[in-house]
Amino acid sequence: MPKQPFITLLCILAITAASLSASYSASAQDSGVALRTVVLDPGHGGNDPGAISLDGKLTEKSVVLDVALILGKMIKDAYPDVKVIYTRDKDVFIPLNTRADIANKNHADLFISLHCNSVPKNKTAPSGCETYVMGMSKSDSNMEVTKRENSVILMEDDYTTKYQGYDPNNPESAIFFNLMQNAYFEQSLKMAELCQKQLSKGPISTNRGIKQGALLVLWRTTMPSVLVEMGFITNKSDRNTLASKEKRTQLASRLFAAFKEFKEQYDGTVSDVPSVQPPVVQKEEPAVKNEPAVKDEPAAAEASADSPYYAIQIFAVSRNLSSNASEFKGLKQIGKFPAGSIFKYTTGNYKTAQEAQAALSSVRAKFKDAFVVKIEAGKAEKVR
Repeated sequence: MPKQPFITLLCILAITAASLSASYSASAQDSGVALRTVVLDPGHGGNDPGAISLDGKLTEKSVVLDVALILGKMIKDAYPDVKVIYTRDKDVFIPLNTRADIANKNHADLFISLHCNSVPKNKTAPSGCETYVMGMSKSDSNMEVTKRENSVILMEDDYTTKYQGYDPNNPESAIFFNLMQNAYFEQSLKMAELCQKQLSKGPISTNRGIKQGALLVLWRTTMPSVLVEMGFITNKSDRNTLASKEKRTQLASRLFAAFKEFKEQYDGTVSDVPSVQPPVVQKEEPAVKNEPAVKDEPAAAEASADSPYYAIQIFAVSRNLSSNASEFKGLKQIGKFPAGSIFKYTTGNYKTAQEAQAALSSVRAKFKDAFVVKIEAGKAEKVR
């Protein structure tokens, strides 16, 4: 498979996403930030039934549409000022890129894609809910979910052109779609944590944790985005729950509780939310695998009890990077601050916020959504 189209695509997307993020953050600061628009994305639809129960009587597309409509009504009733947009509100097929475009064109503040999980008939069907954020994972089960959800593009016309040659059956293809998540990664991870916390209260209570996958529908969005697998339609117990109107309403109410808590934390912020706690996951498959600690160069900022200072946060990701990694584009004085399951990376060491602000424009030439933070007690907190 030729790699040049992928490389060109990544360059274009990195620049575009950074520009959109910066302009949106600026406009949000001017108008007072609040979660005003949410896009609910019921997966599959139309000629794409999604996962199907073993008895052939229940389809993923019908379950997720029902839950999305119930969830949307709950949000509208509780928050009349919040605009709720559906990628589909009936049984029709919507291409993956169109779903993301709907969210982007409406300047959504949050994107929630709803799905049901499944395994092949010859495998023992597990039970439980799990939530995905955009990223790469070496886990075989995560890759299977990624391949299954991305395989929808095979039903689209001219998908090889539309997705620059992406092949959902080729694991190597997914590597090219692992764009570094900047401001939105941390918020997406927070929403995923809240979804899992609430969903684990039932009616499907097994918490399969927060996971990462190179999911096309998340990759193309320019806002905090999660994909929720609400249960295994191929598991008898989960299937009975998913088939029940009452239980679907309960699932929607759990997701609404997660939305409510996320909105409370989001309102009044731009790209910073309270640090997330390590997600609950299966022991054999951690949500985010932390690599062995890498010793930074002396100039790197360390979590300590020294006097507070200011720096510029350039991104937050799950990878444990060395201070001379190419991802920093030559910037020096790199600081690394653990925040739950991710690391916040900063550059510079300034005595005052004004000094950091003065240096911000030069950093934004390389990282357009960078912002000033205060470093205190080993934590990086955004300067309001």
